[in-house]
Amino acid sequence: MEEEDFDEKIKKLKAEVSPEAVELIINSVSYYIREHADAETKQPFINIVRQFIQKVVIGKTLGHQPASLEVHGRIASILAAMEAATILEKQFEALKQHDCLERLRAGELNTEDKQKKLLDAYAEELSVKRLEWSNLQVSVVAGAGFEVFCPASSALPPCWPLKRR
Repeated sequence: MEEEDFDEKIKKLKAEVSPEAVELIINSVSYYIREHADAETKQPFINIVRQFIQKVVIGKTLGHQPASLEVHGRIASILAAMEAATILEKQFEALKQHDCLERLRAGELNTEDKQKKLLDAYAEELSVKRLEWSNLQVSVVAGAGFEVFCPASSALPPCWPLKRR
């Protein structure tokens, strides 16, 4: 039996389905379930939500600050992965800005064509890294924030633990 290539299927789905369409479908199903479904129909959806969100802890804060919100469950890992990818992208941009400034200072980018070529190379590298970052593995440890682990096949620089407080 031939093994299915899920990476190709996911790429095909991403190309065919817009995020707006997915959001519309999710909102429509949520509305239907919430407003019109009986308890027996709602139960499987409630179980799915319970897998994503196991517990929400709302804590008091000093003064007029908003309450703190701590989410436990699979959704916490999803949110941590999104935050880790954002951090990695900002680090990448900072490194490339530094590199660009160094090249400008050294006189390597003395024409608009050279500058455009370098910026295009950075954009291409960033798009490749974004694909790699979508495969980040994030483990969430209660009270300690999260740590990021790069897949073995990743071309990212060696990863370091990213702590969130």
